[in-house]
Amino acid sequence: MLDVRRLRIFVVVADEGSFTAAAQKLYLTQSAVSQQMSVLEREIGVSLLERLPRGVRLTPAGQLLADRARAVQSELLALEHQMRALRDGPQEIRVGAFGTAGVELLPVALRAFLRASPGTRVRLSTVRAADAAARLHDGDIQVLLTWDFNFAPRPADPTLTRIPLPDDPLRVVLPLDHPLAAAPSVRLADLAEEQWVVRAHSAPYGDAYQAMCRIAGFEPDIAFPADGYPAVLGLVAAGIGVSLVPAMSLVPGRPDVAVRRLESPDFRRQITILTLPDPSRSGPVEALLDALRDAAAQLTAEADRTT
Repeated sequence: MLDVRRLRIFVVVADEGSFTAAAQKLYLTQSAVSQQMSVLEREIGVSLLERLPRGVRLTPAGQLLADRARAVQSELLALEHQMRALRDGPQEIRVGAFGTAGVELLPVALRAFLRASPGTRVRLSTVRAADAAARLHDGDIQVLLTWDFNFAPRPADPTLTRIPLPDDPLRVVLPLDHPLAAAPSVRLADLAEEQWVVRAHSAPYGDAYQAMCRIAGFEPDIAFPADGYPAVLGLVAAGIGVSLVPAMSLVPGRPDVAVRRLESPDFRRQITILTLPDPSRSGPVEALLDALRDAAAQLTAEADRTT
């Protein structure tokens, strides 16, 4: 019988492409990982990995085993979470989210969800995208709200279920006295000579505004990197510069800035819910997913009305 722990190590080796990288991720020594892979190959009786001068490459048998092992891991994790839910008694949902989701999306969704499920407790935490898969697989969270910019989406994790919400388009935000404030829409290239107030993002979107402006053909003159969208809006209102802000972050609207549609290029946030595969999702989790879908649709429609 195959050892489940050994299979887990093999999947990490397959994902990382080297014993050294896998060892670092698993907090093991390189020699321990190599030894476990040798034992696994002896158990199966076929070569799974081609040892290269730098790293390893999967053989056809190794690729087959990696694909099947990922599926097995997902099923085992789903079963584990179901058993934990039965053991723990009263329902509790652990939700991870990006920081700005707490401004509107989560409050709208949770208000409706808790009215429909008053006996369910919700625990919230901020989760970095880089930690998402580990936190879901470890059971620290059951639902994760995350996002990507459409011009540079991150690779999808095949072990997780992705549920897309309505896209969140970026809007141009201008001081009220700006010459383009009366225009129905604005091309990004029309703002090439402006000073910019930008939202500071963590990796991999640390230079997101620069990347968008470069796609439009210019290098932005950044006057100030702000910690959050409220600060961005306040500085734009004061006349410090112009900016791009996701539509959902503009609800409710502010009367001291002009918000216009971005005509070209079309930049947006792609908001996604990540969970373990469907069998691990309880009834309350499914209800929360429905509430998040409804809240995103509601906020998207409201943002469209205020632009």
